[in-house]
Amino acid sequence: MDDDGGNGMTKTALVTGGATGIGAAITDRLLKTGWRIAVADISNDFSFDGVFTTSAPTPRVLVRRLDVRQRESVADFVGEAEQHFGAIDLVVPCAGIHHHGPSATFEWSAWDNILGTNLDGCFAVIKAALPGMLSRGKGRIITVSSELGITGAAESAAYCASKGAVISLTRALAREYAPAGILINSIAPGPVATAMLMAVDEYASGAEAQRLPIGRYGTPEEIAAVVEALAGEAGTYMVGQVVSPNGGAVI
Repeated sequence: MDDDGGNGMTKTALVTGGATGIGAAITDRLLKTGWRIAVADISNDFSFDGVFTTSAPTPRVLVRRLDVRQRESVADFVGEAEQHFGAIDLVVPCAGIHHHGPSATFEWSAWDNILGTNLDGCFAVIKAALPGMLSRGKGRIITVSSELGITGAAESAAYCASKGAVISLTRALAREYAPAGILINSIAPGPVATAMLMAVDEYASGAEAQRLPIGRYGTPEEIAAVVEALAGEAGTYMVGQVVSPNGGAVI
């Protein structure tokens, strides 16, 4: 591995859902703070902030288009990242979607799409990365759940169910793999100003922000800072925890 300028050896992170929103902010922050990055998204636009594009792999960046619902494709991407970088130190399954609507008329196709992306896709990434981490006896996994996976929300049953399941998955895997040196935790953001959130009318209006004690929505960069902390020294004694930066929505 390359030296990162005095802070130990350069580490590699694998992030899914890394082209937009919270995933893009996580990717951007880790890359700018010296990490090597394998990043994938169903979108093919990775040119945010001019940090990188979908060009050929470099010593520090591997970019791929990926639908996390396709399990074999997920396994192939993780395998390619391991071959390219030698090892994966941190996995952040961040790919997620949300469809808003009354449960009584909610389409099964939307339900399957949300659960397939948010839950199945999360597990597919973790499952593919675990053997490599187990062989080295160390690793970090930070799932991206949601405050709504804890509290619930009207007309968001599928999203809440998927994120609540991610929290339970995180806790189960943490118990299973902490003895092997793999520390698994979850970050459960409150309302964050992303395109996905702003697609919901009550959030776009700003009304929900006024209900928060802090009086505003979070930013993707604030969530990325918490992920970076969990991935570093602040996370060495964290096992199966749900960290919720939420502006006071839940206290």
